[in-house]
Amino acid sequence: MRGPWRLLAAVFAMGAFVAAFSQKTFAEGSLVLAERGSAPTFAIVVGENPAPSRRYAAEELRDWTQRLTGVTLSIEAARPEGLGGVFLDEPEATSGLGEEGFRLHVENGDFHIVGGRRGILYGVYELLEEYGGIGWYASWRTVVPDTGRLAVPADLDDTQVPAFVLRGRGWYDLQHNPDFACRLRCNGAATYFRDGQFSERHGGTAWRQSGSGHSLGRLLPASEYGESHPEYFAEINGVRQTRDVQPCLTNPDVLEIVTSNLFAVIRADPDADAYDVTQNDYDRYCTCARCRAIDEEEGSHAGTLIRFVNAIAERVEREFPGKQVTTFAYRYSRHPPKVTRPRANVVIKFCPIECDYSAPLSESRYAGNRSFVEDLAGWRAISPPLYIFDYVVNFRAYLHPFPNAPNFFANLRSFHKAGALYYAGLGNCEGLHADFGELKTWLLAKGMWNPDRDWQPLVERFIRGYYGEAAAPFVQEVFDLLNAPPTDEAAHPALIYEDAWDKGRVSDEVLDRAAELWAKAEESAAGDPECLHNVRMGAAGVTYSRLDRRLLGRKTAWATLHPERFAPDPRLPELLDAMEQYAEEADGLLRYREHKRSHDDVVARLAAARRRPFAPAEPSTTALILADDLEIDPPTHCQRIDDSDAMRGRACAMTNSRHGWCLRFRFRNLAYDTGVRYRVRAHVRAEKTGHSGDIFEAGLYDRTQNPSFIINKTFSANQMSDGYEWYDLGELTPSDWAIVWFSAARQPPPGTQKASDRVLVDAIEVSRLP
Repeated sequence: MRGPWRLLAAVFAMGAFVAAFSQKTFAEGSLVLAERGSAPTFAIVVGENPAPSRRYAAEELRDWTQRLTGVTLSIEAARPEGLGGVFLDEPEATSGLGEEGFRLHVENGDFHIVGGRRGILYGVYELLEEYGGIGWYASWRTVVPDTGRLAVPADLDDTQVPAFVLRGRGWYDLQHNPDFACRLRCNGAATYFRDGQFSERHGGTAWRQSGSGHSLGRLLPASEYGESHPEYFAEINGVRQTRDVQPCLTNPDVLEIVTSNLFAVIRADPDADAYDVTQNDYDRYCTCARCRAIDEEEGSHAGTLIRFVNAIAERVEREFPGKQVTTFAYRYSRHPPKVTRPRANVVIKFCPIECDYSAPLSESRYAGNRSFVEDLAGWRAISPPLYIFDYVVNFRAYLHPFPNAPNFFANLRSFHKAGALYYAGLGNCEGLHADFGELKTWLLAKGMWNPDRDWQPLVERFIRGYYGEAAAPFVQEVFDLLNAPPTDEAAHPALIYEDAWDKGRVSDEVLDRAAELWAKAEESAAGDPECLHNVRMGAAGVTYSRLDRRLLGRKTAWATLHPERFAPDPRLPELLDAMEQYAEEADGLLRYREHKRSHDDVVARLAAARRRPFAPAEPSTTALILADDLEIDPPTHCQRIDDSDAMRGRACAMTNSRHGWCLRFRFRNLAYDTGVRYRVRAHVRAEKTGHSGDIFEAGLYDRTQNPSFIINKTFSANQMSDGYEWYDLGELTPSDWAIVWFSAARQPPPGTQKASDRVLVDAIEVSRLP
């Protein structure tokens, strides 16, 4: 476990840590604000009745100066006689600083920090970090150098205004810890966690959107309107569809319903700056005659979307002046329309989800990047308040090496040049310790403030501060190794849904070398418990990727069609030991991939691996996929349980409380033959209640095929026995995108009893047809 040292506010004085960028030196004299062993010669002056953020800024300056120098500066309304003043000044209206910028300057022997609600805090942190050498590297890792002195150049005059109005908090540590987020000058709301919201002492939130994206499904729920009004939803191939589709945006009733529901959101959350009207997370848009005509006229599927959102925004402007409406330029809607322009109160959230991140977005030869650059220029021409909704982590495998950090600043410069006002980089919001997660959090925060800085000295500074002086050379070598640019990014792009088992970009040899370096770093950090923990958590990513390639990722079914592809690996027990130890030490804060592999799920799979022999099965034309190799999501509606009636004593139990996929198996995890047809069966039992009705749904899905839902079956109480039975799900010719899925049945009408309380699946059988 993490131990009591992880629960303390860690502020280490590191005598050896006076790195090249830990504290500035001055050639032309300095103004010493505090020095160890000397009596206070300055006081912090805040004026009468300071605002909460100004008072907090003074307290932060006092407390961190005391930690740095041992000297306590008093906080005063006016400068005391005989002392110099560190003045926390409000900016003049014409200063151009606004609420975010600050100015540090020396005047007549006094030091002034000038800033608005948030700028005053940022100015204090600039002083302490750049001139005191303090490093805030994670919520649990702060380094205070053993210099004992806080001084600034005697001629200092530095004004800073951030590059972006909004600087998002798309990482777990920033989402949960507003003090830490403020020290890194991130100012967006904590999207997913109530405990991470800014308070008045932080100067509040700069700009907040109500809603977290993909909101049309909430504003027009298919569960409420799908059966009674299929015309509200997308027409695809001449047929109205109500599942996993977009609304029909030219239907006037849809406009009225969505507007009414959005108004309810605004009234319930009146303090937000903007409100979300964004497409569902599916590419199944409407192709009815009206929608198709508009999209053809506009040369983009954004045509129907922007006209729809404009109509809502016009009503919002009348009813709620000053409020904005956000919508996506995302996937099929990313290309800007030819005719329609977004209204002034519409903010376009531009999403480069298809892009390669192994090189700067504007420089990569990857086709998705070239079209991205063209679309960005197009939106810039028609939509001044542009919001970049970026992706800065591999969502398929959080811990797997993802070489995007060296390109943060170049990409941010491109966005800033394109006129973007808002930026949010969506990283790992689900846990700590992703691939260099803490470094990326810190580095991206620096870039959002000023992308014109040199990023490499910042990386070196972080590595020395976060991992410790002794381990730093080895960690730096790991970072350089895993972030080396590909020889051909067009052939080996870094996409945000890359599996760890894909060797196209990161070879086994690179992972093995990285593991050796992490081991040396761990040995070097052994004398510092906190640095040792940071190193161990950093190494977890490489361990995970090596293990995933041997066990947890592709072809997890041991009774496989091609057992010769599984050579026994003597390193598996060692890797299992290491991953289990990391999982325990992370105390639940490792999240392995987006939603799908939570800490508990991976621990269960590791335990299952202990029970599974490290040898291939006998050759067979049938693959048996057992409960421990099925994928659960969300765990609140499906859990792995021990079941003595199950084939191997384990089953996945779906509660009958949610209609929607919660259990699945992906064919990419099976060594199937391409171009060959297979039959799929499931071994299932239901805990029936004695009432009639539907019990569960299951089927076969492949997004590369049309229709993508190859089979969709519903099983009722009169079809099912009381014990485990094999149920036929159908046939398919699979691709790596094919999925076997399970869901509880639709909820019965009010007042009607459910047919079962729980459905248990303990195996799937995939048989090669002759």
